Amino acid sequence: MLDPVSIIGIATTAFKGLKSAVEAGREIQDVMGQLSQWAGAIADLDKLDELNKKKKNSLFTSLIPKNGKSVEQEAMQLYTARVSAREQRSELMQMLGALQGERGQREFMQLEADIRKKRKDTAHRELERIQKLKDLGMALAVTILALVTLGLGLLMLLKINGDI
Repeated sequence: MLDPVSIIGIATTAFKGLKSAVEAGREIQDVMGQLSQWAGAIADLDKLDELNKKKKNSLFTSLIPKNGKSVEQEAMQLYTARVSAREQRSELMQMLGALQGERGQREFMQLEADIRKKRKDTAHRELERIQKLKDLGMALAVTILALVTLGLGLLMLLKINGDI
């Protein structure tokens, strides 16, 4: 998964294309590609936020810094991306309201909720599975290292006592 800066960059690019097309007089139905790309990036941002919350419970991810970033850097990037996404969503809802009225806004919100639910049930579960496998692999590596260290320590102890 991408970092928050990359995700919001994708969302912003799609949003700017959407906004300029609507301002040029194109109908909302004509810009569904940009709208879909924007919504996908926002969903990825939401998922990244959710995964970051789950990572707080993981011992290994708290010991190893992510991409060499400090906690403060990562938090600031995620916060900035969230604010930008909120502003874009608000502006999108205003555009929908102007073009389609309240009914269009409600319909968009319902479609968004349906898509979010489908994504959660499919693609995003794969990311969770990968994260669990990474945690399991890290736990296995630490366990093996501990057993090897214990074995070598025991071997040295036996050698010092002359039992070997």
